[in-house]
Amino acid sequence: MAEFWRSFCDVGTISKPILSTLIIVVVLCIIFILLSFKIKKVDPLQKTPLWLVPFMMLVDMINTFIKQNIGKRWKTFAPWFLSIAIFIFISNISAVFLLENPTSYIMITLALALSSFFVIQGAGIASNGILGYLKGFLDPNPVMLPMNLISEISLPISLCLRLFGNIISGSVIALLIKGFAGWAAIPIMPFINIVFDIGFGLIQTAVFVILSIIFTSMKIKDEEKIFSLD
Repeated sequence: MAEFWRSFCDVGTISKPILSTLIIVVVLCIIFILLSFKIKKVDPLQKTPLWLVPFMMLVDMINTFIKQNIGKRWKTFAPWFLSIAIFIFISNISAVFLLENPTSYIMITLALALSSFFVIQGAGIASNGILGYLKGFLDPNPVMLPMNLISEISLPISLCLRLFGNIISGSVIALLIKGFAGWAAIPIMPFINIVFDIGFGLIQTAVFVILSIIFTSMKIKDEEKIFSLD
């Protein structure tokens, strides 16, 4: 038992992408716990502090998009999509902080894709009931059952490979530019890193989250999507 706990606590036995993931999760948890305490002290009747404006804009943007696509159940899904958007973006740009990029490893992107897949299927069950959810696999007619099953199975695979492929390709392109340019790459590498790390990271975060929200919306009944933004 003592040997187990020694190996469990030994950082050297943890793979780099898992270690980076743990660091990102812990740091984000600490930051948002501290932010929650600070936000509680803000007087809503006073002028909004400047440091809070970007967070409010981000939350409002995500909430508005979810309301438009998911409807009255938006409060159930907004925390999940906001959390995964922040995590994926920080993971995508983690190389800037000298960490191993978790989303450049297919098992990490597969875990993220499967998490979204279960959220999407859960939305379908919650909206339509278990029988209505299962009946959806027979639409528009029972002959389409195999195709509908393949479509559902391919969903997490496509989310996984899209995120993994685009992030790893951005890293490869940056390395190729550095390799071909040699010493001449030194003055342009900051710009290259901004484009391929931060730029690609932001785009791929948006693609993953937007597709997940749209797939979730497709599982929800149309009458539940009616929601006033006022």
